[in-house]
Amino acid sequence: MSWRFEYHETLGSTSDLCKARAEAGEPEHLAVQAFSQTSGRGTRGRTWTDPGGNLAISLLFRPADPAAFIAALPFVVAVALFETAIHFCPVVTGPSRFMLKWPNDLLMDGRKMAGVLIETGGPQGNPWVVVGIGANLRQAPEIPGRRLAALSEVTDPPSAEAFGKVLVAQIEHWTALREREGFAPVRAAWLARAHPVGTPLAVQRCETYITGSFSGLDAQGRLLLALPHGETIPVVTGDILLD
Repeated sequence: MSWRFEYHETLGSTSDLCKARAEAGEPEHLAVQAFSQTSGRGTRGRTWTDPGGNLAISLLFRPADPAAFIAALPFVVAVALFETAIHFCPVVTGPSRFMLKWPNDLLMDGRKMAGVLIETGGPQGNPWVVVGIGANLRQAPEIPGRRLAALSEVTDPPSAEAFGKVLVAQIEHWTALREREGFAPVRAAWLARAHPVGTPLAVQRCETYITGSFSGLDAQGRLLLALPHGETIPVVTGDILLD
């Protein structure tokens, strides 16, 4: 099924509009994109500042198997973001500039360049999933205490419209692969693009930290954290801090 792209010069939130359309019965494969977003948000209630010229897009899905779809979705979108960034970068930058951080942040030179927010709703018989994606193409917003990156630092960035089209095609590709072959190939692709096994990291939960090293992903996509005393624990949620 082809995607229906809807463009707006300015929106408060692409995801809010996409969710409203979903609640009104809109079929899946709607892509709502704004060239300027005034009330974007990230995970855990954080704001996502958009200085203009960057990607702000939300996608509507109505999966037949919501649980399996949602479990794989962060990794599908992360790999698609990585591949889209590489697509628009000169060969000289190399893929090593980019790295995925669990579960779905795209880092450039160790700084966040893109993030994802997944929201769900709707009746049991016809649920919806809205994926909001923000990527710094032309400029990184200035947020105290955070180090952010923009694609313009390494290449002449594409338009937000062009980046969005390639990204949606990549998401479609990896979604179709998961439907045909399950989560395993998506998991493998994510691991090949992420912080290496053995990378020291900390998981932040409220005001506490659990430190250890990255030990991969389990079959459900949970981060495996190897603790200093030898135990390995699965991490379902939490902010990941790379050392």
